[in-house]
Amino acid sequence: MNRAHHTVRKMSATCAISRRHHRARTLAAAIMSAVLWFASEALGNENSASGISAGGSGAFRVAEGRRDWQFPRDHGRHPDFRLEWWYYTGILRADDGRRFGFQVTFFRRGLSPTAPRRESAWRTWSLYAAQAALTDLETGRFLHQGRLGRDALGIAGADMDRHRVWLAGWRAEPLPGEPHGTRLTISGGAFALDLQLRATRPPVLHGEKGLDRKGAEFGQASWYYSLTRLATVGEITLDGDRVPVRGTAWMDHEFGTSQLGPDLAGWDWFGLRLDDGSDLMLYRLRRRDGTFDPASGGSWIGPSGNRRPISLGLGSDTVFEPLRWWKSPATGARYPVAWRIVLPGLDLELEVEPLLDAQELAPTPGIPFAYWEGAVSVRGQRAGRPIGGEGYLELTGYGGELGAVFR
Repeated sequence: MNRAHHTVRKMSATCAISRRHHRARTLAAAIMSAVLWFASEALGNENSASGISAGGSGAFRVAEGRRDWQFPRDHGRHPDFRLEWWYYTGILRADDGRRFGFQVTFFRRGLSPTAPRRESAWRTWSLYAAQAALTDLETGRFLHQGRLGRDALGIAGADMDRHRVWLAGWRAEPLPGEPHGTRLTISGGAFALDLQLRATRPPVLHGEKGLDRKGAEFGQASWYYSLTRLATVGEITLDGDRVPVRGTAWMDHEFGTSQLGPDLAGWDWFGLRLDDGSDLMLYRLRRRDGTFDPASGGSWIGPSGNRRPISLGLGSDTVFEPLRWWKSPATGARYPVAWRIVLPGLDLELEVEPLLDAQELAPTPGIPFAYWEGAVSVRGQRAGRPIGGEGYLELTGYGGELGAVFR
């Protein structure tokens, strides 16, 4: 009995030390991420001292007016806007029935809207960050990793006329003969991905022909489009095993300069593929006082690719309510991981459930706050008939301040 009591005390002490070490690592990651990501201010000042404008938000263009969209050019980089990201999620299946969710995001934060003179190979125009996550739904494991770099010495960058983004060995590159196709390569770390994504539908322009408003003020918007159904094949490397997989993915591309106002605390975003062939993108912009911004909305995309805008603002009769919350043991943040959504205009009622509760990304290089991003399942009804589906849910602002990253 004494030996057992001693063993329990030893295990408890070990767990406590492990928890302290985890908290310390999380804090260290948050501090390092903040230092590195917001070091862009210092890098901008360095460039400015060399006769190059650092380009505050006033020097960059804002998302307003109309845009002449051209693909594949617009899959590339838009340096005249301060913030840009390329985002990929999907649910994949192996031949033996195993299922995986994956998420890959590349971020670009511009330091100047104009190219610097390259007297030095270290001269920097933009800072890049990337995150990758893998959900192993058989084992219940959630793995994620991040990277940060500057567009100097070939470390990071993006082409301006095609879908090619890279950061220290992680890449999104065009597929030959596929104007909207992408090869994703994530190597090193806890897992690796090598996936080919082929578009089965053309790009969907959200908002007003791609101008997606995030607030009432001038410039509180982004240019935003999606590829909602990407037939995906490739392989995952996990625990030394190479697992062939196939499934369906989603790609978002956004760029702008001053998307979010200071009163916004975060957002709840859904990208869902329904089994009747339609797709649904929804987001709720949460204010600090607990209400949500009238700019909240989204898109319903029919099986033929036709789009119908959705408003979640004032006067809307939609229902958008959390059904269940999950508390992270790592950060203490509480996330609404299950939802009920009712869209009367579409005669659609859905319940969204996570395929795994623990899909929180702790702070990584470049992103100095925790957020929840995970694979979900969907069930409900449309026009009285059962409907199901799958997709991804993103929850920000619950695990720390967004800071200046998205402002």
